[in-house]
Amino acid sequence: MAKSKTTSIREFWTNQPVGNNFIPYEKNKSFYEKYDAFRYRTEGHILWELDQIDFKEKRVLEIGVGQGSDSMQIIKRGALFYGLDLTRESVRRVKERMSFFGNEYEEIKEGNAEKLGYQDASFDLVYSHGVIHHSENIEKIIEQIHRVLIPRGQAIVMLYHKNSLNYHWSITVLRRVGLILLYIFPFLTPLASKITGEPIYRIKKHLMAFKKQGLSYLKMETFIHKSTDGPDNVFSSVWTKKEARELFKNFSEIDTNVHFLNERHLMGLQYLLPKFIKNAIARRFGWHLWIKAKK
Repeated sequence: MAKSKTTSIREFWTNQPVGNNFIPYEKNKSFYEKYDAFRYRTEGHILWELDQIDFKEKRVLEIGVGQGSDSMQIIKRGALFYGLDLTRESVRRVKERMSFFGNEYEEIKEGNAEKLGYQDASFDLVYSHGVIHHSENIEKIIEQIHRVLIPRGQAIVMLYHKNSLNYHWSITVLRRVGLILLYIFPFLTPLASKITGEPIYRIKKHLMAFKKQGLSYLKMETFIHKSTDGPDNVFSSVWTKKEARELFKNFSEIDTNVHFLNERHLMGLQYLLPKFIKNAIARRFGWHLWIKAKK
């Protein structure tokens, strides 16, 4: 019997929890400290965004808890925290983290956001960073978020941004041309890894898939999934601001802004560009599209 897409997605994120390719897991407090340092060094805008939100004494649901970095930040800001994740491993790790750091929470459990097991109007705020675009049924998740929010409750969601440098340059051009060149000149793989920061084993998996599937592997309907979160990633979607507004059309107020320039993809140019220029690029062509919508 063939696996369902949800099962495949769950297995992928169980075997490769977010960030594991950057900070290998260790069962100690130091691992979470290292992971947080890496996350907020590379994506410092997250802390800035969280500082703009009033979490104090609010009932907050986070969809997709990952390694629990944002979960802990939300708790520190006074929220009554509920966490939901598709994988048992993330739930285990985040509970472990909370124990290490002594953070209190209401509930952290395994579940599918396409059918939230909470009553209507249960939460003041629902937060999800870089998660729900990995579901083929994202519209169902948005409906569920709307349902569990109180009137005037707020959804804060980050989706991959289609009108970004990462999509139009790195994914559409650089990575596809790069794979063709590495197929012809495989001895350049270590150099490509050093320049881009992409682990060698992931580049080799891309090459194996390319050799097996041929040019069909480079079609965007396939490559978009494989180039966002690794060659084994099952599903990803990307969104323009206009498409995101349509996705949240049942909400009364919708604001969007953009963050995160992945400097690894600038091929050395990041060392020549002034910080203010990189910040300007990130605000217009960043990879992270934040949507803030009120019910």
